[in-house]
Amino acid sequence: MKKIVLCIALGIITLFASACGGSSNETASLVIGNQPYTQGIPIYLAQEQGLYEGFETESLVFASGNTQNEALGADEWEVGVTGLPPAIFGGVSYGLKIIGFSVDDTVSPHFYVRPDSDILSVQGAVEGCPDIYGNAETWRGKQILCPTATSSHLMLVIVLEKLGLTEADVEIVHMDPSQALTAFKAGEGDVLACWPPVSFGVEDDWVLAASGVATGEQIPIVVVASEKALTEKRDVVKAWLKQYYEHCEEMSGDMDALTEALVELETDNGLTIDSEGAGRIVEDRPLPDLKTQIELFTGEAGQTRADEIVMKYADIFVGQERISETDKEKLISEGFVDNSLIMEISEEK
Repeated sequence: MKKIVLCIALGIITLFASACGGSSNETASLVIGNQPYTQGIPIYLAQEQGLYEGFETESLVFASGNTQNEALGADEWEVGVTGLPPAIFGGVSYGLKIIGFSVDDTVSPHFYVRPDSDILSVQGAVEGCPDIYGNAETWRGKQILCPTATSSHLMLVIVLEKLGLTEADVEIVHMDPSQALTAFKAGEGDVLACWPPVSFGVEDDWVLAASGVATGEQIPIVVVASEKALTEKRDVVKAWLKQYYEHCEEMSGDMDALTEALVELETDNGLTIDSEGAGRIVEDRPLPDLKTQIELFTGEAGQTRADEIVMKYADIFVGQERISETDKEKLISEGFVDNSLIMEISEEK
C-alpha cells in the first residue's frame, strides 16, 4: 500500500478530556485518511498552508478505497474522504460512518465502445436518458471491462437497469482502468469502463456510449469517520468536519491553485496527470459547500435525502450479494449515515 504521511502541528491547544478522549493535558489530534483526488485537495492544502485550527493532524494518502479500508480495520486513521462503495463495505465490516458528502462522483464513470459497435446503432431507447446508446438487445451478452465494487461498477448496474437488463445479462471482467485500457486497445472486450484521467486518452478513438451523468442519477464521494473517533473524539471530529467545508468554500474559486494542487497530490502518489487534465477534473468536480450538506442531511435520522441516496446503492450491493440484507439492516440500525454533526454545525451558524 503506497501512502505518504504528512504530519503538521497546527494551532495546538489543549482540550478537556471529554473532547479528545484523554487527559486534559493531551493535545487534540486526528489522523486523516485522504485520497489523491479532487476531494482530497482541501485536506492537502489545509495541511500545507497551516489552516487547521485546534488540533494536530496526520494524513495518510490512499490511492484506493480498498487499501483505505484495510488501514481502517487496523485503526490507522479516524476521519477522511472515500468513495461510496468502499464506505459501504467499511460500514459493514468496521462500523465506518458517513458524516457528510464531498464532490459529486457521478461525472467519473464513462463507458466507451468502438465506432463499429452495434450499441451505437440505437439512440433514445432509454426514456429520459438520450445520451445512453443502445437497447437491451445490443447490450445483452457484451463483455464489459470494469473495475468491480467501484463507482463505475455501481453506475454500470444503473445503466443496465435502465436498459432493462441485469449483470447476469452481460459479462463483467474485473480490471482497473489502466489494465482495461490496455486490454481494450488490444481488442479485448466490447465496452470499456474508465474514469478521468484515463478517459481523456480514449476520447478521440472510441465513442462514449453511456456515463454516470447520462443516467440522471447521483453518486457522491463521502466524508467519513470511524466509530471509535466519533465515540472518543466527537468534538474534534466535528471541528474538523466544519473546517473541511470551510476550506472547500474558500478554495473553490481558485481553479489555478486547485489544478496545481491536484497535479502535486497525484504525482506525489505515483499517478500520472498533466495540468490540462487536472484542470478539467477540478472544473467538472466542484468542491462541496455546507449549505448543500445541510439540505441533504436535514431531517429525521435515517430518513434524509442523504440516506435515500446512500441506501439506493446499498440495495444494489444486496442485489449483487456483495452484502447481505442483514448487513444492510445493520447499517440502518447503527446509523451508517450520521447526520448529527452536520445538524449541530448548522445550529451553531
